[in-house]
Amino acid sequence: MPTREPQEIVAAYYQALYAGDLAEVKKCMKRESYFMTLESFGLRLALRDPHFRSRLKEIENPETLKEVELKLSAELASRRKNPRIEIDSVDSNGVERKTVRFKEDGREKVLYFSKEDEGWKINYYAGRKVSDTE
Repeated sequence: MPTREPQEIVAAYYQALYAGDLAEVKKCMKRESYFMTLESFGLRLALRDPHFRSRLKEIENPETLKEVELKLSAELASRRKNPRIEIDSVDSNGVERKTVRFKEDGREKVLYFSKEDEGWKINYYAGRKVSDTE
C-alpha cells in the first residue's frame, strides 16, 4: 500500500473521526497527538459523565484507553457530521515536516505532519519552530 500524502490524510482523518473509527484515526496520528485528540473531543462527554472524565485522565493505561475509545467512538458517530474539507496549501517545513492549511466547512484550519517510518502522521508538535542546529 503506498503511503498517503498529508493532504490525503486530512480528509481520511475527518472521515474516520466522525464515523467513530478511532482505529483509523490512530493510524493517521502520532501517539501524543492521538491522546490530545481523544481529550479534546471527549471534553463534551466528560462534562456530562464524571466516570468518563476520570477514565479520560487515565488513557495511558491500555485497558482504560479501550474503554474511552469505545465510548467516544459511539459519541462521535452519533454526531453524524460529514464536514466538507478543502485543501488550501501544503507547505514543506524541511524534509520531514509539512503543514496543511485547509477549510473544514469554510473554517480555516491547520494540521502539522511529520514523516515517520510508516509514512506521514498528524503531529501537533511538528508546528513548533525548529532551531537551525536541528
